[in-house]
Amino acid sequence: MIKEKFDSTAFLSSLFHYARDFNFNHIVFDVNRYKISVNLVRKSSTYGHAEMFYVSAEPKVFASVLSSINAAIEIAELEGKRQAVVKTLNLEREEQVFQFKLKEFGNGKYNLDLSI
Repeated sequence: MIKEKFDSTAFLSSLFHYARDFNFNHIVFDVNRYKISVNLVRKSSTYGHAEMFYVSAEPKVFASVLSSINAAIEIAELEGKRQAVVKTLNLEREEQVFQFKLKEFGNGKYNLDLSI
């Protein structure tokens, strides 16, 4: 059975819209060899703290999304910036700025935290 791959532009624009509309300020990607999970986290004294599961998928199906995010992070690191930018035409504001924190746990596991 062939699974459809995620369209990175559409997925990222809907993810950033949803996170912004419901006041989530962190998007957390938990990655291992078998599964990628995306959680939305809110850390706020105004709206309260919350964590919500958004989606999970196999790495091959989700590769284009992580590739888009990694490309934005690499450009930011080359420019010496602490903030990366993802640009899509589907976003109302046409770009989303985020800070990033990567934690590696070994054995193919890592955690990528995007702070929007």
